[in-house]
Amino acid sequence: MNTTAFFWTRMFAGLLLSVSCAVASTDPWRVAKQPELEQALEQAPVLQTESLGEPARGVNVWERWLVPNLDGKTWDVLQVYFKEYYGPTWLYVVDLGTGQVKKQRLPDGHQFYLSGRALGFDGKYYITSPASGVGTLLFVYDLATDVLEDRGVIVPRMGGECRPIAVGPDGRIVFSQLDLQRRLDRSQPSYDPVAERILLNLLDTQSRSETGKELSR
Repeated sequence: MNTTAFFWTRMFAGLLLSVSCAVASTDPWRVAKQPELEQALEQAPVLQTESLGEPARGVNVWERWLVPNLDGKTWDVLQVYFKEYYGPTWLYVVDLGTGQVKKQRLPDGHQFYLSGRALGFDGKYYITSPASGVGTLLFVYDLATDVLEDRGVIVPRMGGECRPIAVGPDGRIVFSQLDLQRRLDRSQPSYDPVAERILLNLLDTQSRSETGKELSR
């Protein structure tokens, strides 16, 4: 044990000893009589409950997103309901500032529960979701209208489950995704040599790491 570790060990042990002595020297805890407690409980007001309606049954409720309102004080709650993975899907927008609730039917064939999401500098909420056989689409939630707008395909023939997006320092929305199945097939028009190089570098790094572990044994 080095000098620093020995010093801190002694300090900690001394602290524990001093606390133990202080606790042992105090008077034992005794139950205090409270003759007014029973009367206070009997006169306590009855709390009233409020019914929020029947719960949704037979649907999935995996996703709910909080988007700050333009006033900077309240929020919009975006709750996604879907019966199956690819629909039908509904979006309920709860405006906590006004108390209004809006319902919107979302297009089928999307995976909103696995979507990428980011709040832009313009106050709009950006969402990316793939459509089977089409590509990755962009949706934008506008706080001024409480409506989710379909902006169309941004990456053709791009699938996959993970599609993270982020806001850059200049306010631009950055989208990233690597679809290995289509991007690495040299016989397809969607072949991407950059994606291939990234994967090869990752595999090479992993291989060298495993080799180093074997040599160190």
